[in-house]
Amino acid sequence: MIREMKDFLSNNFEMKDLGVADVILNIKLLRDKGNGGLTLVQSHYMKKVLSRFGFSDCVPAPTPYDPSVILRKN
Repeated sequence: MIREMKDFLSNNFEMKDLGVADVILNIKLLRDKGNGGLTLVQSHYMKKVLSRFGFSDCVPAPTPYDPSVILRKN
């Protein structure tokens, strides 16, 4: 099924098969081969943004939040 999809796309668009994706839209994909799970990580992107704007040496601070509060759409 995947092969059919790749063939269809390559017949209609100019493309290359780069293999298994490790980053998509600045979201890093970490695969757990043991259970087939997938973790999405953006910390590398945040470091890049902080560095770009000169904030790479900042100290993180927790944001106060009461987990018992239920947020509802107005």
